[in-house]
Amino acid sequence: MAADWTLRHLALILLSITSQQVLAARQQDRHTISVQSLLSSSMCSSPSSTAPAGSTLQIVHRACLQTGDDIAVPDHHHYTGILRRDRHRVRSIYRRLTAAETTTTTTTIPARLGLAFQSLEYVVTIGIGTPPRNFTVLFDTGSDLTWVQCLPCPDSSCYPQQEPLFDPSKSSTYVDVPCSAPECHIGGVQQTRCGATSCEYSVKYGDESETHGSLAEETFTLSPPSPLAPAATGVVFGCSHEYISVFNDTGMGVAGLLGLGRGDSSILSQTRRSINSGGGVFSYCLPPRGSSTGYLTIGGGAAAPQQQYSNLSFTPLITTISQLRSAYVVNLAGVSVNGAAVDIPASAFSLGAVIDSGTVVTHMPAAAYYPLRDEFRLHMGSYKMLPEGSMKLLDTCYDVTGQDVVTAPRVALEFGGGARIDVDASGILLVLPAEDGSGQSLTLACLAFLPTNSAGLVIVGNMQQRAYNVVFDVDGGRIGFGPNGCS
Repeated sequence: MAADWTLRHLALILLSITSQQVLAARQQDRHTISVQSLLSSSMCSSPSSTAPAGSTLQIVHRACLQTGDDIAVPDHHHYTGILRRDRHRVRSIYRRLTAAETTTTTTTIPARLGLAFQSLEYVVTIGIGTPPRNFTVLFDTGSDLTWVQCLPCPDSSCYPQQEPLFDPSKSSTYVDVPCSAPECHIGGVQQTRCGATSCEYSVKYGDESETHGSLAEETFTLSPPSPLAPAATGVVFGCSHEYISVFNDTGMGVAGLLGLGRGDSSILSQTRRSINSGGGVFSYCLPPRGSSTGYLTIGGGAAAPQQQYSNLSFTPLITTISQLRSAYVVNLAGVSVNGAAVDIPASAFSLGAVIDSGTVVTHMPAAAYYPLRDEFRLHMGSYKMLPEGSMKLLDTCYDVTGQDVVTAPRVALEFGGGARIDVDASGILLVLPAEDGSGQSLTLACLAFLPTNSAGLVIVGNMQQRAYNVVFDVDGGRIGFGPNGCS
């Protein structure tokens, strides 16, 4: 009898230990997320952080450009606008893939559109000219030509920006590109033509915004000049004298765009031999919250990731899709929730995944999104989910009003070659303010993934890349991901 009691007691102890281990494992597979830290109002107070060597620029969220009395508390309409612009960008990527752009009858705008411009969310500050003058620009892995607004700019032809417009007459190294020069036909620019005195360009983006101006060569300073990070000379860029948009651009604040695509006119292609022998490599870390700072590094430390980052895992670039020649496409092998693979047909990922700095949330074919969403919902049963249709565009939102933290399942993106992104807590839920029918303030937490009707192609948004060091080794034909990149 005593022996039976001992065996039963031992079994209960073992069962207790096993249950504790299972509970601990389940907790490890979940994120405890601070609600306040994910609101935009907490994103702009970032301390300095350690970034790789080379030409390194600090990344700041576009919302943080406003200072003092100009700061506006983001509301529900702010986030709706972000998602609407995001949808424009995603549609423009799919239009590229299917070559389904509407042919235009104008002589200055080609049928092939660039990606949406208004969706870009992250900015860096670069120096242009001699002596260098600082300009804050959006950066985009899906665009090639770098451009800034320039003088002269007739009334209403340029939108307001933080810094004064670039003045070519005050730079000793500014040179207009002649019509007869090979640079007038540099790859990655939609259209060029011979103007009155020099080569002119036109670029139209997927959200119907347009920039027109002069192609020129200039010196670019991508970090404080040093032997490790010299200025890049003779960079072809767009000196924009006109910007057209159907949106209200008065709050943009930026001076222009830094193109980091794979085309010949991108800053990466033009500086691959002059920026510390960078070898066509750049890396960035997008800041997840107000406790960290992001960075963009071109060359230098990014040029030898196998030495600089021991925790990187790589996946091969797919370069066979000619319609996406400027984008960075890799193979997405699967998605997991709480460590368990989600049952998704391979056909949902047949065309690959675009790693895009300009798309905010991750968009995936319906055949991949709905299994992911349904599995995610199973782990969020303790929260009150809003009825579908309550929020435009987002179908999985939870009322977390008054709660300090939210516990959510972990989500991982698994790529070909063994590379992996365990999505940071800040990239799983989009936390946003809202109001109920009576005008009472709410705080919502929504799944930061969206479905598309196009099959086969996933677009990995910048929210899901947060906190990772993402290394674009173009010459090596690969992209690497390393956790804790911004810390």
